[in-house]
Amino acid sequence: MTDSAPRLRIGSHTVNAFHIAFIAIIFFTGFTRFWRLGEPGQCYFDEVYFPTTAAEILRGDATAWDYFGHENTHPPLSKLLMAAGQGIYGHKDYNNAADGNSCWGDTEDESKRTDADWLYDPVGWRMPGALAGVGAVVFMYLLARTLFRSEIAGLASSFLLAADGLVFAHARIGTPDSLVLFFIIGTLYFLVSNRWALAGLFLGLGAATKWNVAFIVFPILLYFIWRFYVRWRESQPDRALRPAEHVLLVGAALIGLGAVATVPLYISEGHLSSTMLIAAGAAALGLFVILGGLVAIASDSALRSKPRAQVYLQAALSLPIFFIALPFAVYMATYIPMFAAGQGLEHWWFLSDESYKFHASLTTQHGWQSEFWQWPINARPVFFFVEGGTHSKIYNLGNPLVYWMSLPALAFSLWQGVKFIRIRIEKGSRIAIWGRLGETQAALIFVFVCWLVLWLFWATNPRTLFSYHYIPAFVFAVLALGYVVHWLWNESRFDRSRQIAIVFLVAVGVTFVYF
Repeated sequence: MTDSAPRLRIGSHTVNAFHIAFIAIIFFTGFTRFWRLGEPGQCYFDEVYFPTTAAEILRGDATAWDYFGHENTHPPLSKLLMAAGQGIYGHKDYNNAADGNSCWGDTEDESKRTDADWLYDPVGWRMPGALAGVGAVVFMYLLARTLFRSEIAGLASSFLLAADGLVFAHARIGTPDSLVLFFIIGTLYFLVSNRWALAGLFLGLGAATKWNVAFIVFPILLYFIWRFYVRWRESQPDRALRPAEHVLLVGAALIGLGAVATVPLYISEGHLSSTMLIAAGAAALGLFVILGGLVAIASDSALRSKPRAQVYLQAALSLPIFFIALPFAVYMATYIPMFAAGQGLEHWWFLSDESYKFHASLTTQHGWQSEFWQWPINARPVFFFVEGGTHSKIYNLGNPLVYWMSLPALAFSLWQGVKFIRIRIEKGSRIAIWGRLGETQAALIFVFVCWLVLWLFWATNPRTLFSYHYIPAFVFAVLALGYVVHWLWNESRFDRSRQIAIVFLVAVGVTFVYF
């Protein structure tokens, strides 16, 4: 770590000030997420979908797994967790069962609107999201501290996430998005701390919550490429490649080009096309080419004995085992309740296919939809709830200071990452690249590139969009801002840089309370 921990004296004991700050952040997060969690005492916004299906799962109602029921356009994990929460917290004693809980207001089953046994305490279905909201802040601290080797970066990033209005609003509503944030940050933390089995577990759990968690496959691949390159450089000082290694490079290029072409085509066209099949075929061919290269390496006794051969084999085994097979197994395990209810793989495929068609064709205009370019500037929040006769509203407006300052922070992070790299075009159109790229610089480039890709991905998506689709990219925006606070605290040459960092964090807290 780059930070020296200040010590505080409490009575006869001396404590680490960083530990006190972290405990304070977690207390602040928990208080804001759980205080009066049961209000409003009825479903609002998309709670009319998720908790209702969760209640059906809890009660053993077969319609829970019907695609044309309340909610089956997303995988089941969030609804399973809400069902567990409803089972723990039980029912709520409404004064008027027919009107007290609007979750069942659109159902054709009159008994679900009037039978008190179907009216659960809202705390039950909101509890998983609130817990995930606290867990996401913990993981953000660990992730930033690991990436930048700085306690200050970890503390700042976790506080900035805790004090963001969009993250706060989604942690207090019975929808999957707080869980999405939790699993994304958890996956990234376990990835960069080289706990790949746990990273694969969290990736599978996240994908079983909402499919857009799968977008962090890009950060995973980017991290693996960088780690592979570093280890290859360490094990290959002469840089001379053998033929089998050229085969690996060709295979990797085919996979990369095929994947980069396939995903945008699939999103824009919404169906299989000849162009997309060619791109997907190139990626599949790349897999076979890499397999052939690995066989060639294993057969080459001169290469097999070199340390870099172990790098190839580790990368070839780690990715498919920990980031394909394990997540898929976890994803499928969340459908066990559906299989136990008598449905089979055919119905699972039907649900998946219909869900994709729904999201690919969702172009219906919505009063609170937004464009992708509006998200970083916090221009279009979603109003969740307005109660007649009051001035109280629930909406997912992000913290303006966090959003607006994250943009220059991202630019600054990119500059800090590349400022020691030099590129020159020499005679014969040869490009020479040299310079220094340390771990922190690589982490900053990683943060910026991941933010840019995960944000601009939505620019090609024709579906109706909302501000919460920015959540995966927002994680990296917060990391960039957390790094800037670390830089002000530890590396800046300005006399009052620490005071600037403190004033900024206080202003973020005040802005959170105000909005």
